[in-house]
Amino acid sequence: MRACTEPLTENVVPKANWPLALSAGLLGIGQNGLLVMLPQLVTLTGLSLSVWAGLLMFGSMLFLPASPWWGRQSERHGCKAVMLASLSGYLVSFCVMALVVWTMSNGVLNAVWGMAGLVLSRTLYGLTVSGLVPAAQTWAIQRAGLDKRMAALATISSGLSCGRLLGPPLAALMLSVNPVAPLWLMAMAPFIALLLVLREVADPPLPPVAHQATRLQASMLPYLLLALLLAALVSLMQLGLSPHLYPLLEGNAVQVSHHVALLLSLAALATLAAQFLVVRPQHFSPRVLLCMAAVLMAAGLGLMCIADVALFYVGIVITSLGAAMATPGYQLLLNDRLTTGKGAGVIATSHTLGYGVSALLVPVVTRFYGEQLLMNTAWGMALLFLAISLWVRSADRTP
Repeated sequence: MRACTEPLTENVVPKANWPLALSAGLLGIGQNGLLVMLPQLVTLTGLSLSVWAGLLMFGSMLFLPASPWWGRQSERHGCKAVMLASLSGYLVSFCVMALVVWTMSNGVLNAVWGMAGLVLSRTLYGLTVSGLVPAAQTWAIQRAGLDKRMAALATISSGLSCGRLLGPPLAALMLSVNPVAPLWLMAMAPFIALLLVLREVADPPLPPVAHQATRLQASMLPYLLLALLLAALVSLMQLGLSPHLYPLLEGNAVQVSHHVALLLSLAALATLAAQFLVVRPQHFSPRVLLCMAAVLMAAGLGLMCIADVALFYVGIVITSLGAAMATPGYQLLLNDRLTTGKGAGVIATSHTLGYGVSALLVPVVTRFYGEQLLMNTAWGMALLFLAISLWVRSADRTP
């Protein structure tokens, strides 16, 4: 048994991380591809949109208990074993979903048995795929060594961003072939990734760093809170695009949909640009990167709250640049205190909690203040993120 604990050594020989980034990108393809398929899934299965939304949320919420567990397994059994298990679970879960949807559309399965199969599919997904990104991040950092940790994280994040960018057009293209074809594509893609990861040599164990803890401590909670706030404010920003644009475009639904699609594409491109041009070259320390990201997000969301349509585009670019820079900032600061595998696991859990907080805030804000205040709520979270980042910068000292 080998540990995938720490890459923090000067003598690590760099290895290519693109197979790991490609594997992580499957998570983005699956998430955004299913969103594109939702109307078709409702038609094929006869289940309501709310039921499908609940199924997707159920699979995502299973990341909460599973991500930290997989983080510990990556340190005990190795990152390669965890990635193989995650990719296998990804493959099986989408095979089950594709088979259930196909049989329901042909009248072979009734709603009760179909629902049971879909719950099984999402359970497999949540309990296995939750280990994919933490293991990829840990393995990439292990391979890169101390001096290239930030670049390694940027590589995995860029793979995830590319997956989210490619997921919708791939799903739309496959829908033109067959209504169930996107699900079979999502089942075949992890098989290719499995073959790539199987070819990778499991890296030998590296010595842990003395100052790193093996358990989560109270002093580490600010970094987890930053991860939660980032996920929540990005989710609220995305959900608030349409309501905020409606009055600016005089309620023209077609134009609103067109602008939202362009804004989300622009945000994805800005995220990739930040990962490749700022994070990967490692121009800044994690603390400086975190504070810069907080300032950019607060400025960008503030601009989106008060500006017209033209400056709205500028605002989302600034916000997306900041969001892309924030994640490696707080993750590396946490990794200075907590072993890498456990750190990646609890950060993934915090991100999932952030999406949950966003889902809870939407009906509250909408009911009491109106849909247009969703963007202002995201801005408020960005200001809180900025305050905590400045506090971390002033109080934080290298152990």
